[in-house]
Amino acid sequence: MVILHLLTRGGLATRADLARTLGGYDEVGAEHWDRVLMDNPKRWLVGKHQVVIYDKDNQTFLLPFDLSDEQAVAEAQRICETAILTWLQRRTADGSLDDAEILRHYRVLELAKHGDRYHLPNPDGEAQDIAIDEFAMAAATTYLHQCYPTEKVIQQPYTTPGFDILVGTAQAPVIYGKVKGTLKPMSSFTLSEGERQFAIDHSNQYQLMMVYAIDLNQETCEIKVHQGAIKPSSFLLSLL
Repeated sequence: MVILHLLTRGGLATRADLARTLGGYDEVGAEHWDRVLMDNPKRWLVGKHQVVIYDKDNQTFLLPFDLSDEQAVAEAQRICETAILTWLQRRTADGSLDDAEILRHYRVLELAKHGDRYHLPNPDGEAQDIAIDEFAMAAATTYLHQCYPTEKVIQQPYTTPGFDILVGTAQAPVIYGKVKGTLKPMSSFTLSEGERQFAIDHSNQYQLMMVYAIDLNQETCEIKVHQGAIKPSSFLLSLL
């Protein structure tokens, strides 16, 4: 994960940024993941194998290689991702990880690959924005329970990249549900590049639920659902 994170960010990352990725952007456990990073990953990558340099003064990690060859970098990223997925599949098969842990590891993998393309969580958001998000999430969860009555419907941590609700299990996902809520009478919303790419990568299981015309007092809304990748043929996309 550490090497993959560095490869996708030009070979350089701060200690804080790497710890944030390993923790799945969970700010509550930031100190724990900083200790994890500075234990085995640093000891093996910096000390034993010497494939990473740690600058103590600037608290940064560096890959000391020429990363100008884009094909070589892409191949290195593929090797890292394959190794991570192989480990995850082995741990899943032997039952040593529960669903929550499996999902957390997939979340960290997504952030290592594309974390710089996602909006960072804003814990200080306006109260009304939080209320809108919570209402939209509840409405979407109810909708998915109705559509898939025999499947598990699990709301994900706020820091999960790419989707908000999982229908099914980590081993057998049925739907990756992304929820967008607004008070507006039309289903317009902001979308990060990471979210757009996730929809493409998981187009067969991706479902965007646009909860709009929300009335928090009356507790009413409209829901529009889109299945598959988010493309200009289906949406009017504007660059912000």
